[in-house]
Amino acid sequence: MTALKQLSFLFAVYLLAVWLAEKLPFAFPASVLGMLLLLALLFSGAVKPRQVEQGADLLLRNMMFLFVPAGVSILDYYPLIRDKVPQLVVIALLTLAVTLAVTALTVQGVSALLARGKGAKG
Repeated sequence: MTALKQLSFLFAVYLLAVWLAEKLPFAFPASVLGMLLLLALLFSGAVKPRQVEQGADLLLRNMMFLFVPAGVSILDYYPLIRDKVPQLVVIALLTLAVTLAVTALTVQGVSALLARGKGAKG
């Protein structure tokens, strides 16, 4: 599959997730639902990783462009948040620290599970 076909497939999964999220009786982020759908497709074997690899890599390489509109739109609301900038910086730093810690612990846990799995096989 070419990168364009893979991107089209990934966006189709996202559009399906948007549609499903609208049908749910409770609020659920379509982006998370889309990732869960793609994960289910990958685990079921209906989609192989190589079938979406180029498209996903393209999105990852150009991820910074996806944040530009959100960053620019924050400037529209700067007068409203001007007094809250110090609190927002503290919150951002705290969530960064928590995210780094949770990621490190997750990597350690998965590494330990993989090592234990190799030890049981070998």
